[in-house]
Amino acid sequence: MRRLSSALIFVFVLAAAGALAQDEESPAAAPCPEATFQPQLMTPLAGRIPRDASIVVGLFPGGTLRELPPVQLTRRRREIALRREAIAPGLYRLTPDVRRIYGRYDVSGVVGSPQIVFGRPGAPAPPTTPRVDRVDRYLRASGGEMRREIRAHFGFPIPQGVIAVLAYWGDDASPDHWVRAVPTRSDAVIWSAEGACAPLPEGASPPPASGPVRFAFVDQYGQVSQPSEPTALPAGQ
Repeated sequence: MRRLSSALIFVFVLAAAGALAQDEESPAAAPCPEATFQPQLMTPLAGRIPRDASIVVGLFPGGTLRELPPVQLTRRRREIALRREAIAPGLYRLTPDVRRIYGRYDVSGVVGSPQIVFGRPGAPAPPTTPRVDRVDRYLRASGGEMRREIRAHFGFPIPQGVIAVLAYWGDDASPDHWVRAVPTRSDAVIWSAEGACAPLPEGASPPPASGPVRFAFVDQYGQVSQPSEPTALPAGQ
């Protein structure tokens, strides 16, 4: 009986040692890969851009760049630099560094090198302030993974000409995050993340577990509305 007990103890010791060795050999959780982006022109190509207006460029995941490269306008041998101003982390207002501009130009430094036409005078008024009915937070199954999403429901459809929605977490005076807007929709997915890693440009931040949030609209010329009244974020992670 004593020999049997000693044998069982020996087996348990071996099993524990094997499990420990397996734990030591198992790789640690892989760190999040470095976020890289591709710059895309967000100002629509259709129609003429006011001669004194700006264009908007955003950084989208999936490219090879960590920040916005130099962007300029070219027409034949003429090159026009663009003054850069951050609207939100990864979203930029670019203004031609000339008093007036007219005609068709290539936009270099963004995906596809698109062409835009400057011509008509006068930019429209800035977008109206969003009115928020409610904000939802939920988990959604996507390709075998759980995706975390936050959706804002507005009191009226997103106006034509609005290209982005800004989010201000808590009492922050500057935007913390932005998403592409879909005009005529009355809601927008403000945050979406799959797993622990979410590619964010420098300066952006994920939503907190709770607290207030405000939103603002950005139009195709980089004009920003006044932020909405604060709305409570549903509690969650």
